[in-house]
Amino acid sequence: MTEKTAKKSRLYQTEDRWTEANDLAFQIMWFEFLKVSPSYELARRHRAGELSEQDRLPSDFEAVLAVFDDLGDVRGIEFETWWKERGLEFLGNEGVRLTVFPIGVLSEEYADPLNVVANRVSEFIEGRWSQQGKPTTAIMSIPLGLTKSQILDHVGFLLSAYEDDVKEKPRPAAKYPVKEGKKDLNSLFGYMKCLVVRSQIPEAKLHEVGAIAEISSTYSARVGENESAEDRENLRTLTHRALERGLMIAENAARGIFPSHEKNEHAVPPEQAYALIDSVLE
Repeated sequence: MTEKTAKKSRLYQTEDRWTEANDLAFQIMWFEFLKVSPSYELARRHRAGELSEQDRLPSDFEAVLAVFDDLGDVRGIEFETWWKERGLEFLGNEGVRLTVFPIGVLSEEYADPLNVVANRVSEFIEGRWSQQGKPTTAIMSIPLGLTKSQILDHVGFLLSAYEDDVKEKPRPAAKYPVKEGKKDLNSLFGYMKCLVVRSQIPEAKLHEVGAIAEISSTYSARVGENESAEDRENLRTLTHRALERGLMIAENAARGIFPSHEKNEHAVPPEQAYALIDSVLE
């Protein structure tokens, strides 16, 4: 295992927590959206005793504080550090990930093969099997002299006999799981860029925000000398939607839900939100 692979592996799992490789990219984006979440910044200020008279708190602020107390301050910290200290504990799944695990090899060279196998099975039961939540597990004898294709055929046939009988108990899920369903990283990046541009250049028109953020491969490049009114309007519409979605994703992230651009009635109002985001980015 290379150093890079080992480092990656530690991000996916520890002795008592694990996450899917496919979820990790979205968990990184969750971390990034927490950084620009207006509600999350208000929670940070509250815990740090830095709230001002102008800071208007959302009506569900206690829910945001609960998430903040779990996930902590994300300002000025790298993802990997935060992930090890906080992220994996609350975004990761409890226990050890279910994987096929080698127990040992039986050989005629062993003076007491029964004792060797018994010890290794005992170690497996007390160790990995218990850590995985004691799942229903098949124990098989696989002669290593067979070809890989023969082994796969035999194992597949044997496993098919258990398909109707195995009823796994639900495993403890993450406290804050990545939402299931269709997810698009590129869209999340686009929404994030729009939020940053809008917050740092408040005087910019919507179509200009979209052009700078490159929200559209079609219309962003057209803004300039040869732009048309139709191009500007199309880009304005796309940017408006991206900003609305970006704010809702950031606000829902602060409430333990990600990624979701569903309207949150408790979200910080847009103008206050952009000012808070700008203060975080300074």
